[in-house]
Amino acid sequence: MKKIVFLDADTLGHDIEMRKPNFQHIWQSYPKTQYSELFDRANEADIIITNKVNLDANTLAQLPKLTHVAVAATGTNCVDLIAAKNLNIGVSNVPGYGTNSVVEHVYSMILALRKGLIPYKQDIKDGKWQQSEQFCFYNQSLQDIRATTIGIVGTGSIALAVAKIAEAFGMHVMFHSVSGRTDLPGYALVNFEELLQHSDIVSIHCPLSPKSENMFGPEAFTHMKPNALLINTARGSIVNLDALYEALLERQLAGAGIDVATQEPPDNDAAILKLNHLPNCIVTPHTAWASEQARQVLVEEVIQNIEAAASDQARNIVNA
Repeated sequence: MKKIVFLDADTLGHDIEMRKPNFQHIWQSYPKTQYSELFDRANEADIIITNKVNLDANTLAQLPKLTHVAVAATGTNCVDLIAAKNLNIGVSNVPGYGTNSVVEHVYSMILALRKGLIPYKQDIKDGKWQQSEQFCFYNQSLQDIRATTIGIVGTGSIALAVAKIAEAFGMHVMFHSVSGRTDLPGYALVNFEELLQHSDIVSIHCPLSPKSENMFGPEAFTHMKPNALLINTARGSIVNLDALYEALLERQLAGAGIDVATQEPPDNDAAILKLNHLPNCIVTPHTAWASEQARQVLVEEVIQNIEAAASDQARNIVNA
């Protein structure tokens, strides 16, 4: 009988039902797991489910029964894939489950920033509309997004879905490929500086890599339009948040929507919390991916990956 251990179930929330696999098994689930607890909990596991608990080469080598790691996410940087392959441990992920959720989050941020929704809410709370002499109260910049240009960093499925919605809004679309892709049928692929110079909105949808780490820093912000928005729902380390804070204060760009940070959760003095105090920056706690519908798809895909692995079938294997 196989033993399945879910190391950090709380990362998926408490409002999602996760069915059990359709084979005989022992199931153990933990809300979260510290490194000091990992070996006691996973020592007898045949299958591990993890979202963010790190399984490095040293850890994997000390789990003798382990045959499969089911990552409850798309990104697999929490697992040493090469070490797992060398140890004959399959690693699966869940691609594409959160595309709709992320895309809707991106446009929620864009529209809220362009239409001044959050500052206007504060103005009304402060009584400014009530004290005005007109039926409407103009105190924030209101901008349409139709006929503006969105520059998308990345060319994957989420990036392309963002482009489709942009076209429905009547926006112009251009892409920059961090990986070096040279052809994207139907769209303009440009270099990074050109994308920054011509985009009214820049939205980031690429993985974190040596090429993308700190891609958006002081120099990048000098190339952006002063009325531009920056949206990051990808990975925190792609944007230097201290530099972004200064750029927003100096009006080098008009606003930002940030869903991710280098350290999550952040310390109390982290740059992302300073950004949260700015009226032209919207900060959300890494929830772009996390609609109820997306998380329900995610857990079902995880179980199907486990069922396939238990039957010696390859499904969403990332280290074959």
